[in-house]
Amino acid sequence: FCKGALQLKADDAELKQMLAKYEKQFKKEQEEHELRRKVEASEAQKFEASAASVRSVLAERSSTLGPVLFDVAMYFQGRLPEPKLVTVEADEAPAIEWPLLLLYDETSQSDFVETFDERCTLNDQFELMFPKDRRVDWDEEGKYTWDRLVCYLEHYRSESGTATELRRIDPGQPLYAGLENMRVPQCLTLHVLVNKTGAHESFCREHHLPMP
Repeated sequence: FCKGALQLKADDAELKQMLAKYEKQFKKEQEEHELRRKVEASEAQKFEASAASVRSVLAERSSTLGPVLFDVAMYFQGRLPEPKLVTVEADEAPAIEWPLLLLYDETSQSDFVETFDERCTLNDQFELMFPKDRRVDWDEEGKYTWDRLVCYLEHYRSESGTATELRRIDPGQPLYAGLENMRVPQCLTLHVLVNKTGAHESFCREHHLPMP
């Protein structure tokens, strides 16, 4: 618009000033766009490198990585949660930090843990979340304490398809010990119940699992 107007009024100082302002703003926007593009490309490259490293570690355990099982959008913004390597010393075995989705089937509640070091036990996490001297708001009976909980990892049944099955995970052992020989979702999904309760028995019957 300004350039067309200047062709009619070549000596109009106000139009020249307006044109200079718009050109400066356009140049700034182009520079910001290019900067965003470079940042996004760099982040994508880092993500791919991280994902490749995680897949390599899992391959050593005869495991692979699959997509997220459940919608976890309420717990995060932007990119889907994904596992990443832990920074370790040169003489240490590689380890992974996982996002965890904890599902409490009996109460239809859930929690999201953004990063969990697989070298830790689930009891380490549960002891923080379910101490014996304090109950969570939705636990009306006060039965969810860390030392009474059992958990089942939901994972893909095969290397293709979306069918899943459950594997009981020992919460007293490092998490990585239970992540062998399976296709795991990139956000680990764990069903958490109180051991040897009616709800636990019903869960086992429903999913054809050994009774507690």
